[in-house]
Amino acid sequence: MTNLNDLQQIREFVQIADSGGISAAAKILGMSQPTLSRHLAALETQIGSPLIRRDTHTMSLTEAGRILLSDARELLTLADRMGSRLRAERGSLRGHLRIVSTVDVGQWIISRVISRFQRMHPHVTTELHLLNRATKFVKEGFDCGITVGVPSDRRVAVKKIAELHRRIVAAPSLLKDHSVPQHPQDLNHLPWLGILQPHFYSRDRLELWQGKKVVRLKLPPVMLLDTVTALREATIEGAGFTTLPEWMAARDISAGRLVELLPDWQMHPIDLQLAHASHEQLPQRVKSLLEFLESEVPAEIHRLDLNER
Repeated sequence: MTNLNDLQQIREFVQIADSGGISAAAKILGMSQPTLSRHLAALETQIGSPLIRRDTHTMSLTEAGRILLSDARELLTLADRMGSRLRAERGSLRGHLRIVSTVDVGQWIISRVISRFQRMHPHVTTELHLLNRATKFVKEGFDCGITVGVPSDRRVAVKKIAELHRRIVAAPSLLKDHSVPQHPQDLNHLPWLGILQPHFYSRDRLELWQGKKVVRLKLPPVMLLDTVTALREATIEGAGFTTLPEWMAARDISAGRLVELLPDWQMHPIDLQLAHASHEQLPQRVKSLLEFLESEVPAEIHRLDLNER
């Protein structure tokens, strides 16, 4: 693979894998399904091996596809980072950027990443809006957004950039009055704290899995809160147990403010997505910001997961 067309085909393959199919990826990329299929076939010919298995209803990666996907993400990150640096050297970015993010992700992660971008490009001004509501992305004039769930504005292109893993947690003070759960059903005996925002996760249902075992619980909340940060504070105070993003809970668990419950059981992660207007020629400052966010947001989440901040 020696040219930019090869790199674009790899980028398209990653989008197919992230979208779960050629049709969904074609919509996000703004190209026809037959064209994307031809590009994939050309890449498979060049690789010398099929990359995806196709049948009527599902798509899955072959072994070669899984290997390529892992390496492709690193390659694209390096290519995007190199492109940003070269463009920065050709001329400083200027102008204004309007960014929107969910409140908690914005407070804990995006504000830090945007601050680093600001230092790199001092002639760009930024405003970061933190909103836990559906936004009319284009109508409200945002250049890019970091979202969980699917944006309500269909004129927006979205790309998954990270998965937010969660932990079940409770305060030590709560567990003094209740036995420590040994099985998911034991959670029915503890007070549950829920989130008001339905696009994060269900306020009163919890699905856990371990291998092939799946347990679904309906948990009437004793308290509902509007932000995950508020949920964390109420949990630390011992009001009940809840689920928190790993990047938020890691330091509290390490410090003994929270205890992880049922660590051998897992929950489905929440997709974190990068959004921008799909129908416009994006200014260079927006493109540079999107590339920076795509690279730096997963890295920031990883640092928080490891309790390095």
